[in-house]
Amino acid sequence: MKNIIVVDDDPMAGKILVRMLRSEYRAHAFVDPAQALAHFMEHGADIVITDLKMPEMDGMELLARIKEINADAIVFIITGFASVDGAVRAIKMGAHDYLAKPFNPDDVLVKLTRAIREQSLEKQCSSYRQRDDRSTGEIHIISGNEQMLAIMAMARKAARTDSNILILGETGVGKELMVKKIHRWSPRRDNLLVPVNCCAVAGGIMESELFGHEKGAFTGADKTRTGFFEMADKGTIFLDEIGSTDIRFQVNLLRVLQEGVIYRVGSPRPIPIDVRLVAAANQDLEKEVRAGRFRSDLYYRLSVVTITIPPLRERMDDIPLLVDHFLHKYQHINPSVRGVSAAGYGMLQDYNYPGNIRELENIIERAMIIETTDTLRPESLLIPRQKRSGRETTDTPGSSTAGAGDIREMEKKHIIEVLAACNGKKIEAARRLGINKTTLWRKMKRYGI
Repeated sequence: MKNIIVVDDDPMAGKILVRMLRSEYRAHAFVDPAQALAHFMEHGADIVITDLKMPEMDGMELLARIKEINADAIVFIITGFASVDGAVRAIKMGAHDYLAKPFNPDDVLVKLTRAIREQSLEKQCSSYRQRDDRSTGEIHIISGNEQMLAIMAMARKAARTDSNILILGETGVGKELMVKKIHRWSPRRDNLLVPVNCCAVAGGIMESELFGHEKGAFTGADKTRTGFFEMADKGTIFLDEIGSTDIRFQVNLLRVLQEGVIYRVGSPRPIPIDVRLVAAANQDLEKEVRAGRFRSDLYYRLSVVTITIPPLRERMDDIPLLVDHFLHKYQHINPSVRGVSAAGYGMLQDYNYPGNIRELENIIERAMIIETTDTLRPESLLIPRQKRSGRETTDTPGSSTAGAGDIREMEKKHIIEVLAACNGKKIEAARRLGINKTTLWRKMKRYGI
């Protein structure tokens, strides 16, 4: 749940906003801007909503101070009719938008939701524009498995074309990484790769998100918005979890693939687009077609080239390579760790990984936090007892596995030790732990440190 700070010297206005927001957000109201600023400095916030005219510190000064702390912070200005000019000045200084009194609950929630979504998309697009993979080296899919090598060879050939690609595989096998490789290998590599998680977008606004909308197309559409397809023009769009979409959206997507144009919501004007579509699913789409939940004509359009990534349990020979990769990736958390003990490797090889590579990565990252020696041991790997090799196992004296409570206790102990080594300096402790200060504070609060 996102965190919001509301600042208004009128306590009733603050209470009204908190009541409006509490179903969707965790909101804190302040009448004193200085207290609100101190709270923001200590805990952060996803959004700050502030009045303009306040004693001691007005909204403009609070906006400037917040932007000094975090230039990416989303700030909304509360305004009445008489202070619209002030709100416009605030927007020029970096405020995202304004909320007019009296507050309309639907309008407020729509504006906040859109602000968070736009910021998330902006960060994603910025990340792809930076081309980090070019400065730090090629994106690598870590594998020496013959089946995986054959799959990557096929993906490289398919990448050179404009054919639609469907990537299938269980959660955590590395579908998004494969998409990045395909985009990197393709002639479109110099343009954007825009990822969209279809599960994370509510069905009612899917068309607006992907195709954009015109100003006034629906309640809250106060400006024209460019959709993901337009952003990906001349590049690649990645639709993850495509099997979660409803039939209505599937019909619209099929039309886009057939005609090569999109229509913004609220507009009859076609917009030509040139995108390469890669879709992914973690379920059997042929089965979904037979069940009537996925259109067969769309399935055949998407699956011109189908790449099925095998689960980790079918490529266990990759475990040593992956473990070495994750040890290097998380060495900053615990620089003293140099490897994995023989008993630890035995546990890693004897587990069936229902969460696949993502689960293996989480196991190694957690172990790097917990481990107190220079080798990852069974005591720090904490592999779930009930899933090892698909068999139920029982607790035995001296068992090296642990439950969630044990994991929390070990993490708490490690945080206390790091804080002590840093003389209580949170910023330094957070750096050593490989987390930011806000995350450290939340963990300290959770553990009562």
